[in-house]
Formats: sequence, structure tokens, C-alpha cells
Amino acid sequence: MMIVMLAFSILTGQAQPRPADPAAELAAVRQLYSAASFEEALARLSRAKLTEPLQDQGDTYKALCLLALGRSAEAERVIEQLLRRNPAYLPDEADVSPKLVQVFRAVRTRVLPETARGLYNAARASYDKGNFEQASKQMGELLTVIGNTNDGSLADLKLLGEGFQKLANAAKPTPPPGTGGTPPAPPTATAATKGPVYSILDRDVVAPVEISRVVPTMTTPKGTSPRLYQGLMEVIIDENGRVESATVRRAIDPTFDKELLAAAAKWRFQPASRAAKPVKYRRAYEIIGHSR
Repeated sequence: MMIVMLAFSILTGQAQPRPADPAAELAAVRQLYSAASFEEALARLSRAKLTEPLQDQGDTYKALCLLALGRSAEAERVIEQLLRRNPAYLPDEADVSPKLVQVFRAVRTRVLPETARGLYNAARASYDKGNFEQASKQMGELLTVIGNTNDGSLADLKLLGEGFQKLANAAKPTPPPGTGGTPPAPPTATAATKGPVYSILDRDVVAPVEISRVVPTMTTPKGTSPRLYQGLMEVIIDENGRVESATVRRAIDPTFDKELLAAAAKWRFQPASRAAKPVKYRRAYEIIGHSR
């Protein structure tokens, strides 16, 4: 039967229907939105087969149309789905309404912490499996997402992400001789810890509170000028509020790194707690100063 129908189409000169061009469909949606034909634009979007990156733009126009029609709750759901699919997406504020920008920022603030933690967990899983190339890429995506927000609650997660990206890069296979490229030296660390360790990712855990945390200042070697320095240290605080282990994730200077580790051993905290019981906790600190 199919052969007969195809032969009939050829004989009668009827061309087979071609799928609509996604870019042309999106252009038509833009025109409908500009003409304030919001319902028609939504109907056309529902029929369009958009894929990345056009899908993100399509969802942006869907949200714009919904807002214009006063359907704010639906617009927020569309934006939330968009951000969960592509956390790094940012609409061009020059091309969208101020109302969308406002709603977009509000939704991003609401969903970003959960999304960022998901990205971090995925990157850590890749790292634990020894897939360091993938882990480094995923940590880079995490840092891009966090970099698009001013949410201070994600600062600790950003430091952890930077530290583990350094670890993943350092753990990549050594380039063959003659190809160039020297892998970074492994991070300086004190003794490893044992048992479950919680972090900012565990929302049912109360973070530790600093009691005493003295950070040394780097001394400039003779014959050199003072300089600004920046490093990253990760510590694990035990159930008694003492630093059980410390790791320099982003080195500053071999001698000064050892001073940091020695100083961290004297830090004291009110320990973290989970269900009112003290627990171990991983925390990252950015070390910034000016040598003297």
C-alpha cells in the first residue's frame, strides 16, 4: 500500500511534506510575540520541534508570552525547567522584558543551590570513578553556574569546586614525553581522615562555628618585593571541633603552605552537628593576603 501511495504522489506531482525548519519556526514565534499575538505564539511553540540551543530560546519566548498573558506561575515553571536543563543559561537582558529578567533572577535564586549541588555531586562521582577528565569538565560547569550569581551561600561550594577541579587536573594522565605539559604537583596535606564527613551539601547538618582561626602571613624572601598571594585550603573538622586533617588545594609557596598546615592544626571550632550529635565536617577556606 505504501508503494502504491508513493507512486501516486510521484505521478500526481505531490511532494512529501517536509518537517518545519526549527530556526524558521523560532523566527515566526519572535514575529508573533512582537505583534502581541501571544496565544498564537504559544500554539506555534507547542508544535515546534526545537532542540538545543534553540530550545532555550523557545522556552524564553514561551515565558515571555505567559507573562504577557498574566500567567506568571506557568512562566516560572517554564523558566525552572529551562534552568534545570541548562543551569548556565542567561537570557540577553537587552532582548527581553524587565519583568522576565526579574522573574528569571528570582527563579534562579530559588533553584540554583539545588542545581549546583547536583553538579558538584556528579563531578565528585566522576572523580571517585577515576574519570578525571570528565570530573574537571563538570567542575568547570559548576563554577560557571556559580559565577553567574551573587548568592553568598554558594561561596563554600565554589571553593570546594575549585579545589577538586585542581585535583582532577592534577590526576589526569601524564602527557607522553616530548608532547609538553607538566602535571601539577599533588596538594600538600596532613593525615587522611576516616569515617563519614559532611559538608555544605548536607542540608540537615548544622555547620561548625569558628572559635579560633589564626592564619599566618607570608614573609617575603630577602631580595624580593612583597606580593599579593591567594591559595585554597580544605580542612576536616572532627566531632570535638579540632582540625583532623588539612589539605592545601591551591598552593602558594612550599614553605608557607607548611606554615598554613601547622596553623590549621591549632584552629578550634564548635563542631558541626546532625540530629543534635557532633559530626565531622569538610570546609574550604580561601587564603588571601599580602606578604610582608
